[in-house]
Amino acid sequence: MQHSGSVFELIRRRPVLSALFWVKQAWQLFQKAPWLWIQLVSFVLLLNLLGSMNPVLFMVTLFLNPFITAGLYSVIMAVQRGETASFGWLFRPLNESQFRPLFLQLAALNLLLAIPLSLLGEHLTQQMAAEQLDFSLVMLFVFCTAMVWMMFSYAVAILYFLPEKRLLLALMGSLVACWRNLLPLILFGVIALALCLATVPTMLLGMILVLPLLSIAFFISFQDIFDVDPGQAGPSDQQNRPDPDVLEV
Repeated sequence: MQHSGSVFELIRRRPVLSALFWVKQAWQLFQKAPWLWIQLVSFVLLLNLLGSMNPVLFMVTLFLNPFITAGLYSVIMAVQRGETASFGWLFRPLNESQFRPLFLQLAALNLLLAIPLSLLGEHLTQQMAAEQLDFSLVMLFVFCTAMVWMMFSYAVAILYFLPEKRLLLALMGSLVACWRNLLPLILFGVIALALCLATVPTMLLGMILVLPLLSIAFFISFQDIFDVDPGQAGPSDQQNRPDPDVLEV
């Protein structure tokens, strides 16, 4: 498919049962390179774990996250096209200078929005301890958390794989895509929860399979909602990609 115009024109409303299609397609893709997927997702988890141990490491992890996410998505696209991908592909976006301002600003905005949500969450925790919970604040917290999640869910994929290079429109595009496809995404969340709970008898060892599967499935949901052809040229094949020297917000 050839993309043109606004990112909003690309958004499709998918049926509720599309969530099952995403997971099924992800499983088929997982079977093509299981060890690679396990390596990639395990590294991402380790990175996040290290980030939770130290404020400095947390900042480093936060600003690396969009690049690593884009790298993971590029591996998925490569395997879909039948190419031979490797662990090193995870870091390729770090060498693509045209994405650095976008991803750094995306991470900074994510941090900026996370601060008031974190403070509100701490306040609600204190209210729970004192048994004086304000349910209006709970609703506000849930609503704001959901809005932020929807804004950032597909933002990296939009900036990396679609012609849209304006940060604000990428965030709004992600929000609109999630809102229009709320039901299949809710079903996907239920499936994800069920798969995670199924790993409890294995002492959560099954998560080593479930997490890569869900990561692949979520990117496939982006491709399905935005009608992205897995065979299209990726960001590393820049011949047909306009050079976004100027960042528009």
